[in-house]
Amino acid sequence: MKVRWISLFSFSFLFLVSCINREIDQIQIKADIDGLVAGDTILFTRFGLPNWEDLETDTLIVKKEGTFVFTDTATQTRNYFIGYRPYQGIAPTFCKRGIVVYIRPNDYICLKGNTDCFVAAQRRGGLYDNIRLKDILRLEDSLDIKRNSVFRKLMYFNSLMGTENACPDSIDYYFKAYRSFDSKELDEMIKNYQETVNDSEYAALLYMGVLYNTSYKEFKERFERFTPEVKNSTTGQSLAYMLKVKANIEPGNTPSAFTVTDKDGNQVSLSDYKGKYFLLYHWGVCPGTIWVHPRLLDLYEKYHDKGFEVLGFTKQEEELPASFRKDKVTASLFNQPWRTVYTTQESNKFIADDYYFAGVPILMLISPEGKTIYRGYTDVYEPLKKLLEENL
Repeated sequence: MKVRWISLFSFSFLFLVSCINREIDQIQIKADIDGLVAGDTILFTRFGLPNWEDLETDTLIVKKEGTFVFTDTATQTRNYFIGYRPYQGIAPTFCKRGIVVYIRPNDYICLKGNTDCFVAAQRRGGLYDNIRLKDILRLEDSLDIKRNSVFRKLMYFNSLMGTENACPDSIDYYFKAYRSFDSKELDEMIKNYQETVNDSEYAALLYMGVLYNTSYKEFKERFERFTPEVKNSTTGQSLAYMLKVKANIEPGNTPSAFTVTDKDGNQVSLSDYKGKYFLLYHWGVCPGTIWVHPRLLDLYEKYHDKGFEVLGFTKQEEELPASFRKDKVTASLFNQPWRTVYTTQESNKFIADDYYFAGVPILMLISPEGKTIYRGYTDVYEPLKKLLEENL
């Protein structure tokens, strides 16, 4: 009886420990980075997909030369930008914000590199151990090292603009050199991986990055080919949600109704524009917006009285540099003839998800009958112009 009681106690204890361990899922990132010194700062900025929005940032101070270890608890896959700030001196210029790391609960990731090109550190462990990723990761790291060297020269000559040492020819030269590192070989390798590998969450993560340029039909067909394990993963569940979002905004479909609050505090609904050609215009200060904005102003002036409406969506203006208000190229962005909705206002945040405002400018035209006609970026302008000319 005594032996049986001890065995039962041992089993109960082990079962309890196993339950606790399952509840406390840990992640760990260990790095060996030449050039790190005690006092350097490492930033772990967690971001969400598919919009890559920042969620929170953890700060780690390097304790030991050449290495650091980051440990945390996590119940789902996390996505990080890992940035580097030296204890002394000016932070190096990098062509990327940081090392991008995808890590699942109980994964152990190793990074190896140097501070001179921190963003090109090699990633090993977890999702990165898939043998089919070996050549992709090797080529990515190699190109980032070359690209970063040219990027620094480009930024240097760009900093001289407006001074007696300005050298526009050098800017043009290094800009072209930087663009030359775009690799068709790498693009094809990534495309093949994300399209054909069905049992890796990393393939699902890569596919998440091309949703903006993928039709609902293509997306649905690809999603169905992922294994049940991938579909049930953090990224798989995000893809399942995005499948519904893509169906909502797909040309030919009727998008979901919405009511938001404009910048003046007045409510505005999709139904307010029934019977009109209605353009949802998601904008931000970028070359694409600067190009298309004056053209949309011309269309609005010409066709508004005939049945063309626009509703602007953007971040709250205080989040944009004040200098843009005074610049003749960008000033018109802040004095628009149509109503504007701030997507960063708490009551309006849902619209960026439901209508997938990932990038700027996004143009989405809805017919008088309430169906989506076009959706895209600056490429929508020409067909929009032609449609208005023919119908209004």
